[in-house]
Amino acid sequence: MATARASTRGKLDRRLEQLGEQISERLGELAEHERMALTGWRDGIIAGTYDVDHEALMEQPYESIRRIDRWTEEYDPADYETTQPVSASSNPNAELLKFLRTGLD
Repeated sequence: MATARASTRGKLDRRLEQLGEQISERLGELAEHERMALTGWRDGIIAGTYDVDHEALMEQPYESIRRIDRWTEEYDPADYETTQPVSASSNPNAELLKFLRTGLD
C-alpha cells in the first residue's frame, strides 16, 4: 500500500470503515448465547463489551454459528398424472390455428 495513490488509500480506508460498521451492526443483532458461541473475542476495556481478537480469528478456520435448515421436497409423480386421457384424434395444432383465425374469416 505504500506505493498506492492517496485517493486509492482513502477509498480503501473508507471501505474498511464501512465494513467495520456493518460488522458491528451484525454483531449487535446477535443474541447473547450466539455471541458466547463465537470464538475470537476478548473482554473489552468497558465492562460488558467485547473486542475482536484478530490473532485468534486468523488461527481458526471459519465456522458458521447460524442454524441452516435444508430439506428436499419429495413428491409422488402419480399426483401429477393427468386424469383425462388425451385422444389421438385431437390435433392441438389444428385447434390453435382455429383459435388464431377466429375473427379473421
